[in-house]
Amino acid sequence: MRQSIVSIAFSLGLGMFAGTASAAGACAEEGYQIGAAQDDITGPVAELGMLGYADLGQVGEGLHMRLRSRALVIANACGQEPVAMVIADQALMFHGVKQAVLDQLQKEIPGVFDHRNLLLSVTHTHSGPGGYAHHALYNVTTFGYSRANFEAIVAGTVRSLVQAWRQKEPANLWISRGELPGVQFNRSPEAYAANSDHSLYAEPSDPEMIQIKVVAESGRPLASFNWFAVHGVSLPLSNKFVSGDNKGLAAYTFEKTMGATYLKSGEFIAGFVQANSGDISPYDVSHPVPGDVDGYPRNAASAAAQFNKAYELYQNASEPITGPVSAVHSFVDMAYHDVAGAFTGQGPQKTCNGALGVAFAAGTENGQPLSIFKEGTVYGDSWPKITLMPEEQACHAEKVILLPTGFVRPHPWTARIAPFQMLRIGQLVVVATPSEITTMAGRRLKKAILDIMAPAGVKYVVISALANEYLHYVTTREEYSTQNYEGGSTLFGPWTLAAYTQIYSELGEALRDGRSVDPGKLPPDLSDQQLILKPGVLFDTAPIGKNWGDVKDDAAPSYSAGERIQVQFWGAHPNSSLKGRDTTLLTVEKLENGRWNPIRYDWDPDTFYQWKRDGISNSQITITWVTDESVAAGSYRLCHQGHGKQILTGKIKGYAGCSRAFEVTPAGATRRTAQK
Repeated sequence: MRQSIVSIAFSLGLGMFAGTASAAGACAEEGYQIGAAQDDITGPVAELGMLGYADLGQVGEGLHMRLRSRALVIANACGQEPVAMVIADQALMFHGVKQAVLDQLQKEIPGVFDHRNLLLSVTHTHSGPGGYAHHALYNVTTFGYSRANFEAIVAGTVRSLVQAWRQKEPANLWISRGELPGVQFNRSPEAYAANSDHSLYAEPSDPEMIQIKVVAESGRPLASFNWFAVHGVSLPLSNKFVSGDNKGLAAYTFEKTMGATYLKSGEFIAGFVQANSGDISPYDVSHPVPGDVDGYPRNAASAAAQFNKAYELYQNASEPITGPVSAVHSFVDMAYHDVAGAFTGQGPQKTCNGALGVAFAAGTENGQPLSIFKEGTVYGDSWPKITLMPEEQACHAEKVILLPTGFVRPHPWTARIAPFQMLRIGQLVVVATPSEITTMAGRRLKKAILDIMAPAGVKYVVISALANEYLHYVTTREEYSTQNYEGGSTLFGPWTLAAYTQIYSELGEALRDGRSVDPGKLPPDLSDQQLILKPGVLFDTAPIGKNWGDVKDDAAPSYSAGERIQVQFWGAHPNSSLKGRDTTLLTVEKLENGRWNPIRYDWDPDTFYQWKRDGISNSQITITWVTDESVAAGSYRLCHQGHGKQILTGKIKGYAGCSRAFEVTPAGATRRTAQK
């Protein structure tokens, strides 16, 4: 989040339970009951700004791959003391989303989940629709709140969790660890080099991948979840197709390898969870990269590398997970929080109220920086001692205060109450951080927690970043002093990591000892304080003499495998197809034994759905199939399905249409001349 927010901002002027023990009696059996499921959370794919790059020009125009909520529920052998982890193909997670999910879960499966034992995290794709936050800063580039997107995210997340809970069964867990070098690039090397301990590590990135494998006692593979640090920015800010970016594609590849179709329940689930990736790019940024570069090849490369390592770990997993399942959670006000000298190394300190700095506005090498702002702008050094907030500047130290988001009234533009959560699954501890945390900050935090938990049999600590809420960045004190983008985006000042380490250490001791903790104060409910500036679809029409689903520009009679195939249709706005009305907006169909059978859907990465307005309310739909040389010869057609909103009645009506049949011949074969 950065530059467009800055310019617009200036122009605009509890957990239900706190403890770690279940109310039910102790379970005398060993083992686990586990369920896994996924569901669609895609939301509007057109005319809604995307979230992540904070660029006004990045407005959705279609769909590359559907976004999904992947849920894993783990309980003891008696089905008690469950914990649930969700990894969602979204840019950011917000408390408002989690609270709405919990409210709905209380209706569907009452008494099962609460803030303590439910962890919601995101892959951090920068190619998903925005407008679903309850704090105003994140809805600036979408021109307000999108109820449609919020509801799609909540509904799909709830469905995945309910399904995972209801289909849990006796299962076994394994854990494995490996390293995946060569696919992470530190985008703030100057800040990283400022760390006093950087020479202890071979690379300025954390190549560790830790993965859990889930297999039912019947032998059926259920799921895998892994933690690996790399930003979801393989696709550039010029991309306008909704997509899960590298982690979404990696998950798809793993799931398809295990036989998933996305057409039925009970299929294998692969979660690719974000870790300490705050300063990690999926591609080399040491040389300028054009903002309009085709990001799909580098997206495929990053996804393939993550999948290959994950699949290797899955195949070779040999260490069983045994031991308790438990959780601990506390809400903490991060503004002016006292931090003990044992965690700062410089005596007692305090955090600050939330503010973003000049370096935040400068942006990152992955985005498009505002030329008037620069990374490395340090108060009193490269910036004169001039500040917007003299009474707060000392607290923020090197950061030049630019957006004092925590001081906006009546409601701050960013959250100040942070959810701190830890889960234990046998010898694994998951630290859920409501922020993006840098490589070195993550290393130090993991070590602190492992030191506390190791006496209780814990061998592995992972970070689930961007979990339960979004509070921007966490850097080390040394990195903060350089004021690169990550330091300028550390909301609560130079002692944020020290505060995190102190709070998580307290939670870790409670988790280790089986003690309850103060649940803290639930954040305020801002759901009825949202500004909605953009209306939904008013109505859909087609040109005179045309109907939704009619072909505008048809396919050629034949193509060679490896060619790009496109067909244009007259259709309706895709946002009329929300609320689960369409399983897919497109199909690629093959003629087999006299029947047309779908072989591709709009979640397959070699298809694209593109929407374009024609006139006032007509819609042109372009369906693209990017074939490769492995496509089998045969007769095919491209089809489009959707729903439109009728102009007079406002009723929603379904429609469908297909191209002419065309032949796909082996690569290199002579192609017949197209006839339009």
